Amino acid sequence: MKRMVRFVGLGILLVATQSFALDLKTVFDNQAKSAFPDTCEMQIRTTITLPNQKPQSVDMSVINAGNDKSMMTIYSRAFRMKTIQNGNRIKVIDLKSGKTLPSQNVKQQNPADINKNMGTPADYKNPVKEGNLWKIVPKDETKPILYYSAAKKRVVKMTSQFNGANTESSFEYCDNSCTLPGTLKKVEINTILADGNTTKIVMDIMEAERRRVLPPKMFDMD
Repeated sequence: MKRMVRFVGLGILLVATQSFALDLKTVFDNQAKSAFPDTCEMQIRTTITLPNQKPQSVDMSVINAGNDKSMMTIYSRAFRMKTIQNGNRIKVIDLKSGKTLPSQNVKQQNPADINKNMGTPADYKNPVKEGNLWKIVPKDETKPILYYSAAKKRVVKMTSQFNGANTESSFEYCDNSCTLPGTLKKVEINTILADGNTTKIVMDIMEAERRRVLPPKMFDMD
């Protein structure tokens, strides 16, 4: 009788544990919904604070047309430039001098695409509840640790280590008042360097909207 009670008790515990478990596929499926549309326009402001320096801001206008075409215009006190990607080729234009640098075969990165740094479900162990969040530890220590909010259905924090530096990134997402609800709104990256100094990068998505049709001439490489 005691064995039967113990067996039933273990069964209930197992069912309860499984009912509160979080599936990795669910995490990554929900996080994928935070991605911006393939064809969209964004206004981004990035503020960088380096050790013993005043914060510096860079404004960016980003227009994406599908997965392989984009135009990024960057403004700061130090420089003004435009980069155009068409396929695997990138053209860089110095807006101050008007000079165009030779095109290169390097793929341009979308600064607002945080999901590419998170890997895939196969890269991680099963999530473990930690306070109000789920901690998701990678199988490979070179990948970041993710912190997932089941309430927000998004990864809200990410930590990593590289060359003695410890980095913590926090993410905020748009609510229903935004043009594109659920997409990225703000990223804050705080890093403690190996020498004890700290850096801070804050990226704000000021505006983002879906675009339908963009003229091919906008991404002309000639």
